Amino acid sequence: MTGTITVGFDGSAQSQAAVDWAALEAQLRGLPLRLVHVWRWRPHTLGTDPDKEHEWIEHVPRRAALRMEEHHPDLQVEQLNVPGVPADVLIDQSEESDLLVLGSRALSRTSGFLLGSVGQEVTARAEGPVVLVRASYEDEEVREERSLPEQPSTGPVVVGLDLVQPSRAVLQFAFEAAALRGVELRAVHVWKLPPVFTYGPHLIDQHQRSELGKREHRLLSTALLPWREKYPQVAVDEQAVPGNAARHAIEWADEASLLVVGRRVRRPALGPRLGPVTQAALHHATPPVAVVPHT
Repeated sequence: MTGTITVGFDGSAQSQAAVDWAALEAQLRGLPLRLVHVWRWRPHTLGTDPDKEHEWIEHVPRRAALRMEEHHPDLQVEQLNVPGVPADVLIDQSEESDLLVLGSRALSRTSGFLLGSVGQEVTARAEGPVVLVRASYEDEEVREERSLPEQPSTGPVVVGLDLVQPSRAVLQFAFEAAALRGVELRAVHVWKLPPVFTYGPHLIDQHQRSELGKREHRLLSTALLPWREKYPQVAVDEQAVPGNAARHAIEWADEASLLVVGRRVRRPALGPRLGPVTQAALHHATPPVAVVPHT
């Protein structure tokens, strides 16, 4: 890693929200901020005014960089205008960055968020962590200058864990994020009833359910113990609950400053993809969502 927070910027409200969040994250980590604007060359025969297009390509990202320098005078800001395919360029940039930040668009006040084709491909293929930042519905309606957040949210960092194959990369990212922010880490493990009870949950009595819950909580505590010792300054709230993993992750993250989920790196034959919990989090969780690839 080269020690850079990279953010994709295209002049939209959602990309501006991503820039605002990335600037605060860069300050937290003491790293420079890189704004990457990817543009496609268009033949003049398409009727586009080349002078106006060039002006837009240069002006819009420069304005965003100047805005960051004005509000964060101690932050080192780099601006890149790169021709090419947006997803490919951003994936290449992620290989040179500690963190890649993208924006996602609000569909409405109640319908969740839209992860566009570029965001979907980048999140599924990037080798490093990708954070999807939400533009609020109001941000989508009002594109004018607005006040920037002065500091990161003080809500907890929430991490969804798979204890069948717990990921070191996901836990490392989550504990570091909580330590940087000085907030609580909420570790959520969602477990399922044994297959024998799948079609008859009424067959399991309260005592059996309680014993299963205690066992799952012990497994969670065991997985977290080395990280608690490594980050003694981080308060940890352990939650082992039965039910639907995607629904619980979204509910627990409601007041969070960041939701951290994993993405298993697939074999080439299977191709890159996002699992159901990660997909649900990206489309319905309200805080920024960090997707951390792991083997």
